[in-house]
Amino acid sequence: MASTSEKGHAKNIANANLLNTYIVQLGVIYNPSNPKLLLTNLQTIYTTSFSQQEAVNNAVAPYSIAVDNREMLFAPVSKRVTKLRKVYKSTDGVTQAQLEDFMTIARKLKGIRKTNNEPTTNTNEEQNHHSTSQMSYDQRTNNYDLLISLFQNTPNYAPNETEYQVTTLQAEKTQMLLATQGVADTFIPLNNARSIRNNTMYNSQDNLVDTFNKAKDYLFTILDSSSVQYKAIAKIKFKKV
Repeated sequence: MASTSEKGHAKNIANANLLNTYIVQLGVIYNPSNPKLLLTNLQTIYTTSFSQQEAVNNAVAPYSIAVDNREMLFAPVSKRVTKLRKVYKSTDGVTQAQLEDFMTIARKLKGIRKTNNEPTTNTNEEQNHHSTSQMSYDQRTNNYDLLISLFQNTPNYAPNETEYQVTTLQAEKTQMLLATQGVADTFIPLNNARSIRNNTMYNSQDNLVDTFNKAKDYLFTILDSSSVQYKAIAKIKFKKV
């Protein structure tokens, strides 16, 4: 489901097209002295924003899929650690000190809260969120590796069950690393696309929201406030998301 902010971007773009349509219908009476408010410029801003929003949309799916895949991969880890504790505890010769070492690592693995993976629309917030999320999963993978090392250095740790064997755990760690890298690889184009879109629509000197609001101001000077056109245009809103 698209976030409220994403819907807000689409609404601004749709409203830009709607205002342009009204301006076309007004014909020659729409004649601003400010060249930035000319219909040709407004149409350029609209088409650019529309194209850039499409680029964002195209980048969202790969990122979301990568995030979901990673979450799915990491989800069973806590339950797996609980079972591994029992396997380790039942291993011949394991000391209380070794069990305590196991539990220290296990607590770190279980203590990381699920990260909210939904991307934000503010590029700075998105970068911070991504960095924090990546770090959390990197730390969790590192702790999994510490657990594997503990097993490798426990002489009698040799379970018959494949799922608890060191080679299986090492393969899982590799999958964790690949999943986290997949998120990083898909985040970069998404964040770049958002930054370009946001610059056109909100941050540049002649951004969509400010320019179209100025066009509305000009329209109100040439239209009768009791006219159907005036009332219709007054309902078209442009807001910074």
